[in-house]
Amino acid sequence: MKRKKNKKFKKTNILPKPQLEEITKSDKEDAMLSEFSDDDHDFYVDEVGEKEQIAEEEQEEDLHEHPSTPSRKKPISPFRRKLRRILSYVIIITVVIVVGVVLSLTVLFKTSGYEVIGNTLYNESDIIDVCNIGEGTNIFLAPKKPAADRIKASFPYFEDVKVGFKIPDTIKIEVTEAVEGYLIKIADNDYLVISTKGRILNRVSDKSKYDLPIFIGPKLVSGDIGDYVEYEDEKVVDMIENITQVFADNGYQGITEVDATNTAGITFTYQGRIKVKLGIPEDISYKIRTAMTIITTKIDVVPDSKIRGTLDVSRCNDTKRSYFNEDKSIDVNATENPSAATEAVGGNADGGYDGGDYSGDDGSGDGGDYSDDDGNYDTGDDGSGDDGSYDWSADDGGEDTGNAE
Repeated sequence: MKRKKNKKFKKTNILPKPQLEEITKSDKEDAMLSEFSDDDHDFYVDEVGEKEQIAEEEQEEDLHEHPSTPSRKKPISPFRRKLRRILSYVIIITVVIVVGVVLSLTVLFKTSGYEVIGNTLYNESDIIDVCNIGEGTNIFLAPKKPAADRIKASFPYFEDVKVGFKIPDTIKIEVTEAVEGYLIKIADNDYLVISTKGRILNRVSDKSKYDLPIFIGPKLVSGDIGDYVEYEDEKVVDMIENITQVFADNGYQGITEVDATNTAGITFTYQGRIKVKLGIPEDISYKIRTAMTIITTKIDVVPDSKIRGTLDVSRCNDTKRSYFNEDKSIDVNATENPSAATEAVGGNADGGYDGGDYSGDDGSGDGGDYSDDDGNYDTGDDGSGDDGSYDWSADDGGEDTGNAE
């Protein structure tokens, strides 16, 4: 009985022989796989996994070889440390500035006072009201340019206005007052007062209150108070401004009329009795200064002089020669309310002409004694030229009184 059982056990453990069909199927599969493979590499390769595994193995080897060596960070270079410090400072300063600006525009520097500089004509409170910058307005954000424009438009005697601020809380208004330059007659007993810069300051009917010349020239285009004068000939504006500015800068008084009807033959009249020919508007300042020097030190030497005539300085800038032609037909009362005579300068005891400097680069040259013992003009052997005129220049640019024109 035992033997039979062992034989059965052995039979059950013996593998069965492969069938012919199974062998054939397996060979076919191997043949198909061989078509998708090459001799050097497998078709499917997990490269990422292999790299990670290699890295882990290398790390483990390092730990085994150097178990006591700690890992160290690369030290920071001095340049990078300096750069970090600078960036830190920049950030801190930027924060401080931003906070300061916010506080300045919202909490600090609010208007609580006003300061007006240069005003002598108008009420200060009226100027502040027209400025219209209220208390509590930030002095940095206040509309200063519009405020200046409003003030100038409201007060014609202000030639220029600047509105600024004074830290911590003051609005500063700085004005430049206009200088009266001349009058323009627009109708009978109706005149415009014009500044030396050409601004229309006022409209008056009594010109006797103003020791200003009356300007005669091209037709006036604009005549509103506060505007700047405009003429049909635009060149006239600059020309008349130059003339009146010379009068104002040198303090010349007694100029009763300026005639620029002919811009190539400009004239002005002194005290209604001496007509001065300026000619073309070239070297105007030089010509006017020369004329006024001759009048005050040559012609009007005698106090309360009533000498009348025509003084020609139209070419004195080129030739250094000036001519005076006495003409008693000029009416001293032709101009209403003439100014008082200019105080005599350098007169002789006998009332004659005691010369000063009247030609050269500054409009003058050495002069001499221009009178006889009887106080008359000494111009030569016969006392006068054929036309009764007097030549006050020599060929060398000095004053010549020994010869008639």
